[in-house]
Amino acid sequence: MTLNDFADLGTVIGIFFVAAGLMLSIQQFKFSRTMDYMEHLSDPSIIETRAIVDEWLASSNDDNERIEALNKDHKLHIHVRAFLSFCNQIAIAYRFGAIHKAMAFDIWFPFVPYYWEKLEFYILWRRSQGYKVGENFERFTKDIQTFQAKQGKAIYRGKRH
Repeated sequence: MTLNDFADLGTVIGIFFVAAGLMLSIQQFKFSRTMDYMEHLSDPSIIETRAIVDEWLASSNDDNERIEALNKDHKLHIHVRAFLSFCNQIAIAYRFGAIHKAMAFDIWFPFVPYYWEKLEFYILWRRSQGYKVGENFERFTKDIQTFQAKQGKAIYRGKRH
């Protein structure tokens, strides 16, 4: 082997290590980002918002009554929109590959499918008003359910109230 051959081999090996390092860095970023979203769910403001949304959802079995409550209480509607925004943020991060896919599926199951099912009536109502909401949330829910079914785990199917 000549000196040029060693230099070429060294370049190839160097490129390999740079690529491997880059892949590991991206993977670590995705793990970290996934955990950031999980930790954000424990933030007191999100806990409060989630409790308010849960209370609103439990307030009636009639979707129209719940929507009427939002029309009467602007602060309540802000909490519902903020919570839906949080769910959409996670779904958008998933869609664009900013979070670790399999880890996200395990962490956010059954949370995401549960809230998709509970808030679907609200999302459809907002869409009927001309807002483009919930598409990423819906896609993420379906992907989680498909993943869980392939893993042989029970798919969350709660009762609609």
